[in-house]
Amino acid sequence: MTPEEVEAMRRRLSSAGLRIYRQEGLEALTFRRLADALDVSHMLPYRYFDNKDALLARMRVDALGQFESYVREHESRADGPMAQVHAVAEAYVAFAQQHPAEYLLIFATHQPAPGQYPEVLQARRSVFEHAVEVLQRCIDQGRLQGEASELAHALWVNLHGLMTLHAAGQLVHGKTLEQLVEPLLGRLLNGYRT
Repeated sequence: MTPEEVEAMRRRLSSAGLRIYRQEGLEALTFRRLADALDVSHMLPYRYFDNKDALLARMRVDALGQFESYVREHESRADGPMAQVHAVAEAYVAFAQQHPAEYLLIFATHQPAPGQYPEVLQARRSVFEHAVEVLQRCIDQGRLQGEASELAHALWVNLHGLMTLHAAGQLVHGKTLEQLVEPLLGRLLNGYRT
């Protein structure tokens, strides 16, 4: 098989794996179930992935690619650097709401160490570095001050914490996700305004 054909089958297996995961949960995702869903030999998935962790790593890479495309598309509609920062943050929250299975797969607490699957780490870095670039543009234009990577970490940690509580149904103290996003973002950014 050509490298393109191998990649096409890996992509097909990952896509089918994501469908099974969305519909039936992670426990239902086995190589046998994957083969049945694609109507292929039960041994075929093993030719492309060593084990379930390797398949999940590919699924995470694909989900991260979807996440990054989603964020960039939202950002592209914003006018000006500060509006782009808000668009990136809003897209983060919207992606988690509209694609909860992918979001939970990307940020699952139980997964191999980042160095074990370099392609996952690279996909994570791509998303994060894009956020750093958006923030750096605001710093370069004098809208924000500080170090862009530090600010990106602060935004990520806070938004991820909020989304984790939301996904777990733990926002039970009288405020909804929608009521919390903008004030949280505003307070974080105010600390870095010039």
